[in-house]
Amino acid sequence: MGHEVKTVSIPSRESPVDRIDTFIGYAARTRFEELQKHFGPVDLFLYVEPLGLIPEGIDQAPFVTAAVLCDMHNHLASRQHLARFFDHVFLYQRNYISKFTEHPNTHIHWLPYACDTEVIAPVKVQTEWDVAFVGQLFNPGHERRRITNEIGRRWRTNPQRYYPQAEIPLVYSAAKIVINLPLKDDLNFRTFEAMSCGAMLLTRRIANGQEILFKEGQHFVAFSSEPELYEQIEHYLTHEEERARIAAAGLAEVRAKHTLELRLERLLQAVSADRSPVAPIRKMGRAQVDRCYALLYEQWYDATAGLQLLREARKERRPWAHLAAPAMKSVLRLLLR
Repeated sequence: MGHEVKTVSIPSRESPVDRIDTFIGYAARTRFEELQKHFGPVDLFLYVEPLGLIPEGIDQAPFVTAAVLCDMHNHLASRQHLARFFDHVFLYQRNYISKFTEHPNTHIHWLPYACDTEVIAPVKVQTEWDVAFVGQLFNPGHERRRITNEIGRRWRTNPQRYYPQAEIPLVYSAAKIVINLPLKDDLNFRTFEAMSCGAMLLTRRIANGQEILFKEGQHFVAFSSEPELYEQIEHYLTHEEERARIAAAGLAEVRAKHTLELRLERLLQAVSADRSPVAPIRKMGRAQVDRCYALLYEQWYDATAGLQLLREARKERRPWAHLAAPAMKSVLRLLLR
């Protein structure tokens, strides 16, 4: 998009499955001045959860800061804490905007998931599955496992296993219908992925923003109960033209309105419109700032950074007792692995 972008991170914690590696590794306690020394003037510091660095001293940074946060349904408190470090906060989940009350309303934004349409795109493969689902099934009694087992009993469906990101377009492109079983009220990535691969999306009917972005019956199909889910599958497997029309409309809508480029344009416009330094951490005293970083290092399971902060506070005769518990929790996690 014409911007010079430098990607920084804390030292890589590699995923044993996807083997994700980060780009430039910095220690967790790197200060923002070091980044400026390496990269020169900074116009925007953007943190995209869950990977990335939150430099120390960000409360004094002379540049605007922003974060993109996910999975509010999973652990809201940790995201509320992360938000304190940034001037602008962008949430994937519209239903949680009201939960972020420490910022002005003008600096909390809904920015739904989007698709990299060069990667998440239809693949020319033979149709193999009546219904596809890709996602974590959890324990044997979980709704997802029960429903996918029932679908597998009635129709042809993909094997339920872990799929690396690169395989997902292949699975969805080979399916007539992709079902989405969101957790709680989550408007998840699968919503956009399924449509972006040219499959017909069948998802739960929830007022979580999907009714604003898309039109039911035109871009996707929905259900409110398990019996309705099976009825919808049966109907659209036997009405091929109707299914193909909805799938094509969904694909066109995603490509027209829900690409990464469009989301990033929206983010940059919002930041440029108001560069006020309103991050809650900017208004805190030193003891509060230390506490915010101590809790951050606990979230990162970084006992080393937490203990370093604790020792530094004691040495400089700053309040330190409130830093001990987060550091000890990180140490215990390491010991109990």
